[in-house]
Amino acid sequence: MNKPDLQVGMVAVRRADLLGKTLESFSKNLFCHFNVTSCYVNIDPMFGDQHAHDAAVACVQQFFPKAVIRAPETPSFGAAVKWVWSQFSPGLALHLEDDWQLTQPILPQDVLPKLQPGYGAVSLCGNHPKWYKRRPYLWVGQRRRGLFPFGTRKIPAMGTSPKFIQGALAHRLAQMMDPDLDPEKQMLPWINPAFSDIIAANKCGFLDKSGTRQYGVMEELGRAWREARHIEKTVVDGKSIWVVTPK
Repeated sequence: MNKPDLQVGMVAVRRADLLGKTLESFSKNLFCHFNVTSCYVNIDPMFGDQHAHDAAVACVQQFFPKAVIRAPETPSFGAAVKWVWSQFSPGLALHLEDDWQLTQPILPQDVLPKLQPGYGAVSLCGNHPKWYKRRPYLWVGQRRRGLFPFGTRKIPAMGTSPKFIQGALAHRLAQMMDPDLDPEKQMLPWINPAFSDIIAANKCGFLDKSGTRQYGVMEELGRAWREARHIEKTVVDGKSIWVVTPK
């Protein structure tokens, strides 16, 4: 049986140690089951000097010698996601971040059936048994308004955590993104309603696979890395920034 083609895109910073663990785990458990046709990586100039940048580039090229690597002069999460997603062409794509370790094999048959009509993406996060039962697709809650408001509206969301996504959909969303704003936040309808109808018609579902950990098939590496260095992510005026907090 022929392996399905797969485009890979990643947003990263200068953390070769985490990047190596991420790529090694995905190479072992996912890439080998697909025909990876292209790889696009944005490495923002954060958390290290030029030596750290060169180490991150070498790490990527160890797994993808022909990877297209973007190295902007200033860091911007919004610009990074916009660039990576804009590189995707029609077909299956995988969006990654540089601080997740894949703990289970992911096969084409785990993913392709999930991309049924009405679904344009399949998240690798949030598939804990309890969450999966409650949320067949990724959504955020919005309190209903009116004279007698009751309950919460379920607003389909796309997010920027690791996920399979239809390349044409990612490319379309990228054209609408403001590179100066947090890409995940700006896709919410109360920030930019233009995304709403597109995402509602192309929901982000979850894998059926579940594990005993919070994130099922993955372990987050970045949280412990940040906590050890007293680094917190916050959003100010719609922009994602990293702040070093006092010890």
